[in-house]
Amino acid sequence: MSAQPPRRGAHLSGIALQSRRGVAVDEDDAADLRFGAEFEESDDCKALMISEVKVLLELVEEKRRSEGMDAPTASSDIKQKTLDYCQRFSRFTKTETIKELRQLFPPDQFHQYETAQLANLGCETVEEAKSLIQSLNKKFDGLEDGRLQDMLDQMSNLRRF
Repeated sequence: MSAQPPRRGAHLSGIALQSRRGVAVDEDDAADLRFGAEFEESDDCKALMISEVKVLLELVEEKRRSEGMDAPTASSDIKQKTLDYCQRFSRFTKTETIKELRQLFPPDQFHQYETAQLANLGCETVEEAKSLIQSLNKKFDGLEDGRLQDMLDQMSNLRRF
């Protein structure tokens, strides 16, 4: 009985999977901050916080209204549902607060995915953040946990404003 190779698309952290043609394929893995070519090779593709998506959709809606485009379409229905979702789950409402949040987690210390996840999930403790965002386990050991907790506390304070 021969061992079956894992099927393509199966999640195995840090292991190259075999495609049908026998070529090794690296899987995307958030725990290792591997997200594929779209995110790694492009400055146009960023991980956004729900709050940032809300701001962008509101700007699009404002522009649409100012240009007198009132005819509903299927895409506008999808945009409205997405905006409704973002309005419900957005933790930060002011553009200034969102900018402060981005500065709180500097890009030389946090991957854009980590910053977006911390903001979207609203992590309040280091343990919660590390359990939900696996890549933080590799960055913060017991000595650095205090620094991460300070940042999470500052993020909670920003949410109150």
